[in-house]
Amino acid sequence: MFKTVDEAIHFIESQRAKRSFEDFQKIIERYQIPIDLKNVIHVAGTNGKGSTVTFIKDLLMKQGYHVGTFTSPYIIKHHERISVDGKPISDDDLLRFINRLLPLIQQEHLSMFEIDTLIMLYYFNELDLDYHIIECGIGGLHDKTNVIKSNVAVITNIGYDHQFMLGDTLLEIAHHKVGIVKENVSLFTTEQNKEILSYFKDYCTKHQSTFYPLQVEKQYQYPYHLHFHQKEYVLHLPTYQVSNLTLALNVVDYLCDLNDEDIQAVIDDFKWPCRFEQFGHLYLDGAHNISGIEALIQTIKERKLEDVGIVFSALMDKDCQKMLDMLKEFDVVIADFDDERSQGGHIPYQKANEG
Repeated sequence: MFKTVDEAIHFIESQRAKRSFEDFQKIIERYQIPIDLKNVIHVAGTNGKGSTVTFIKDLLMKQGYHVGTFTSPYIIKHHERISVDGKPISDDDLLRFINRLLPLIQQEHLSMFEIDTLIMLYYFNELDLDYHIIECGIGGLHDKTNVIKSNVAVITNIGYDHQFMLGDTLLEIAHHKVGIVKENVSLFTTEQNKEILSYFKDYCTKHQSTFYPLQVEKQYQYPYHLHFHQKEYVLHLPTYQVSNLTLALNVVDYLCDLNDEDIQAVIDDFKWPCRFEQFGHLYLDGAHNISGIEALIQTIKERKLEDVGIVFSALMDKDCQKMLDMLKEFDVVIADFDDERSQGGHIPYQKANEG
């Protein structure tokens, strides 16, 4: 039993066990873990999941609904992963659930993500929430969140990331992402690749699911303009948020009577840390794969920022050299951090700046 939440979090984050989705599903069944949540929106995709979750949550809350969110990774505190109406789970609740589940966790040697998933399920089942937005960790088909029964599936986009788990081609990656679509569950996506869209359409047909491929307005000048319900909205946000907002608007409009008067307020109040977040002359961005770096470069150019220097770091499983090659027009400094997965100390500084 843990006496403090800091002890509990240290334990949770030290658990790195690996197991298959099928084995985790057996644990769910064996211990009768409550997986039936009301009105579940399951979100997958290579980039934009967290922003899309936040837009959907904010729009639903503006309509008066109570919303639970499960996201990863966290930015400041572990608690952020499990939130209700934008407020992270409390120290007391997190400590209560980890101590309650500790015998199961130790018996089955659960990983951090599996522990968080169980805490989220028990916590949300205690509350009478109107909607639950669940973000996949990696992929979708074999992601541990896929034990949950969803009402709506959302796929932001398909790009290269986690190839060691998801495959080396976009279609292989798409196969994993679309695995969150279950029988009679509607799928919304802003993916634009025609081959992938055809694959999604066939998958939905086989699963008797309705497919909603969404067109995204091309943006050429900051600030960006988006049209919805024959009205225009202005975004003082990075260009990639146009796709995420388009997705969120259509999902919420599908789920409830969306009041158009609330949309601009949600856009203006939007906050999601480390997404081109500005601190004076410093911008903090979580671009961590090829598509993310492409979006970062596009945003820098459309904002007409000059004399840009970049402090860069990445995990060991990322295509670090390719990302650095894409950033060669900027002055790049390689940073390292205290984690066994950090790649920073393994990238020669000179190579990072070679043209």
